[in-house]
Amino acid sequence: MVTSLVTLQKPKDISVDDIEAELREIWHNYASDGSGGVATRATTFSVIIYEPEEIQQLLAALGFYTNPIDGEHGPATRGAIATAQQTYGLPITNRVDQATLKRLRAEFRALPAEKRQFKNADLRGFSLNEALAAQNPCRVITLCPTFDDEDTGVTAQVSAYCPVNKGSGSRLVCCEYITLRGTKQALDRVDTLVKSLVIADLPKFVWWKATPNPEQLLFQSMVDVSNCIILDSSY
Repeated sequence: MVTSLVTLQKPKDISVDDIEAELREIWHNYASDGSGGVATRATTFSVIIYEPEEIQQLLAALGFYTNPIDGEHGPATRGAIATAQQTYGLPITNRVDQATLKRLRAEFRALPAEKRQFKNADLRGFSLNEALAAQNPCRVITLCPTFDDEDTGVTAQVSAYCPVNKGSGSRLVCCEYITLRGTKQALDRVDTLVKSLVIADLPKFVWWKATPNPEQLLFQSMVDVSNCIILDSSY
């Protein structure tokens, strides 16, 4: 079972009540769809994923990269970096150095607003799903900082995914996905909201897919709420 995505967008930041109401509606619709299955909601853990895959997003927006934005710097990503470096007259290293990152950011900021979007980004933490969440009903909260100059608030995408029948019956293992998007400043502002979305009585994990900044308010808050922090220092 894969539910349709529900996008909530307001000029101001989204609220916990809005998100929880959408989740209740999703599960109510599932219970009344006549399938007869029993869905097991988040009962094992909560995980917060900070998803700042800036390099792939910049390369995609500038037309150098067309693969999924998954945070893996494999051959496709390295090839896109080399092409960008060649295009902008930079030393071709196949990796992101400070000069390359600075130029990519500058070229991105020069794009028209309608092109500063990342349509192929994985917004629901599905890279986690196959590895772990498919076997454990959990809640996945993904934080996606944007690179916009203007802070227009935080938006939410809410969905549920039930990929596995548990045992021989019709019981489904289901994960709830909550994705929050906004500028880094906006996400800092809603740190209390993020902590409120974590299920209180379950183990709490944070997967910080960036070099952590101890001074960042959001990072400090996630340290306070988590039982375990996973750091990704790939670059």
